[in-house]
Amino acid sequence: MNLFFQIAEKVFDWNELIRVILILLACFAVPYLFVYLFSSKSKYMKAVKAYKNGEYEIAVDFLEKIKPSSSMFFHSRLFLSAIELEQNKTDKAIQICSELIRNHPDRYEAHQFLSQIYLSINANELSFEFIYKALEMNPPRKDKYALYVNMGIVFDNLGEYEKAIQSYRKATEQIDNDHVVYNNIGYTYLLQSKFSEAISYLDKSINLNSKFAYSYNNRGFAFANLGNFDKAFEDFKTSQLLDPSNPHLYKFRGLSYFKSGNFSEAKTNLEKALQMDPKFSDEISPILTKINNIE
Repeated sequence: MNLFFQIAEKVFDWNELIRVILILLACFAVPYLFVYLFSSKSKYMKAVKAYKNGEYEIAVDFLEKIKPSSSMFFHSRLFLSAIELEQNKTDKAIQICSELIRNHPDRYEAHQFLSQIYLSINANELSFEFIYKALEMNPPRKDKYALYVNMGIVFDNLGEYEKAIQSYRKATEQIDNDHVVYNNIGYTYLLQSKFSEAISYLDKSINLNSKFAYSYNNRGFAFANLGNFDKAFEDFKTSQLLDPSNPHLYKFRGLSYFKSGNFSEAKTNLEKALQMDPKFSDEISPILTKINNIE
């Protein structure tokens, strides 16, 4: 051993020195490590809070600050795409998802959300394309459920009702206790004028979630078509208590009033439905014309 270490051993306790160095590292290095690891998560959570408060620009600003090297980047971009879609910036939402697919071709989430975007704008074939791509990646059961539900909605849009019901049944193979899928099956039967079958599935939906307004709208219209107006308007009343901003309520209630011969209430409800959602025009305008001619 050289002279330096012989002297050093007499002066220093080397174990104590190592302990001090480790403490210093803990005091100075570890906090920086935590900042690096959790700053992106903090930004993400702040974005979530801003989004819940309706502060979309603030949420977008936090998400844009999350760096590509962060473990939160992928999910932050999906979240950003959802915010853009909610603000009707569909092209921007599609662009973000397309970039994620290019950079992460092995992940199903961007395919799934892109299918949802195309479904929201009735681009049915494109929605199908990305539903199938997402399913090929064998996502978790809850996401398979959502994909099969969306597949059923696409088939409903195309008027292929048997295929829609088959898709919804595949959804129940993944999750069998969700009210949405039973509401959708009931609605598909409603579209086929199979009102008793519709009611049986809408009953299941309501039993699973008594706060879901759409099931009451659909069941009320099914009752009206069977001539049971008391039960129909009871369901519409419940629906209005749950969600008075739902345009489908006023459409179905207006059509039910028309069937019952109450043209004044029919006109009031149908005009409100049309005001809330102009996409109902093709269905509602001819009925309003008939009412005007009667009056």
